[in-house]
Amino acid sequence: MRLKISEVNFTNKYRWIFKLTSPEGQLCYIMNDAFYKKHNRKSPLSRKQIEYLDKGQWISASVEKIEDLEVVTYLNS
Repeated sequence: MRLKISEVNFTNKYRWIFKLTSPEGQLCYIMNDAFYKKHNRKSPLSRKQIEYLDKGQWISASVEKIEDLEVVTYLNS
């Protein structure tokens, strides 16, 4: 799925790091490490990748519904 980064959050205010939007308007999220650990999953982002992503960029990712949120579980190359 192609997703555009619409918001970035590097605070503890939200559980997500990146809010993304599909071309159809669907909201998806890349969550913080604690969220993925809670659900026995590995974060799809490395620290290095986080540094290079910013608002307005497009990514290709796999998404799953977790806790009623569309959550990125894998970044496609």
